[in-house]
Amino acid sequence: MPSKKLVIVSLDAFGTEDLAYALTLPNFKKFRQEAALVEAVESVYPSLTYMCHTSIVTGQYPKDHGIINNTLLQPNRISPDWHWYTKYIKTPTLFDIASENGLSVSTILWPVTGKSRSIDYNIAEIFANRKWHSQVAVSLLASSPKYLIEKNHKFGHLRSGIKQPELDDFVTAVAVDTIVNEQPDVMAIHLVDLDSTRHGFGVKSPEAKAAIERMDAHLGQLFHA
Repeated sequence: MPSKKLVIVSLDAFGTEDLAYALTLPNFKKFRQEAALVEAVESVYPSLTYMCHTSIVTGQYPKDHGIINNTLLQPNRISPDWHWYTKYIKTPTLFDIASENGLSVSTILWPVTGKSRSIDYNIAEIFANRKWHSQVAVSLLASSPKYLIEKNHKFGHLRSGIKQPELDDFVTAVAVDTIVNEQPDVMAIHLVDLDSTRHGFGVKSPEAKAAIERMDAHLGQLFHA
């Protein structure tokens, strides 16, 4: 077992312009004191969630890893399916390589991880988009069922479906519990509260500022774990 663990935390919709305020908050400030900071980062194109997150874990451009949009091309569907499943990725991921080398892996709401065979403890990012689907069923089919059932039994009371900010409360609680109990060698966590808030209220809204404060609290919980 390796002496060091890797934890990747994606702060969805957080950017360079947010740093000045974020670094006044206790956990961002504490982390910055021991961290390297890279501000001049160029996104892949298209700069959408699923392409970016797949490039992070493959080191490839969208044209090579195959995720070129959040959604599939389904023009006749009001709510098209997203690239939820790892089968759509054409190149190896960090999770695949870690698993092949005997390391344990956990992902929580990391995009394009549905039905992954490389992830030991997986709660996939997916939502029910058909009238005959239920959120419970689609999540169980895409995730690690036993792990999801256990964590939902412990922390499901924190959720309100897939609404924010409750969903990030759930994700953080599950992540903390996983770090303490499952102790995966490689972990990737996707926090989405800020992104959802900015879509709903605007990029520079007071609500977005409050979401950054909630993000700081979540980071504090993760650092402590």
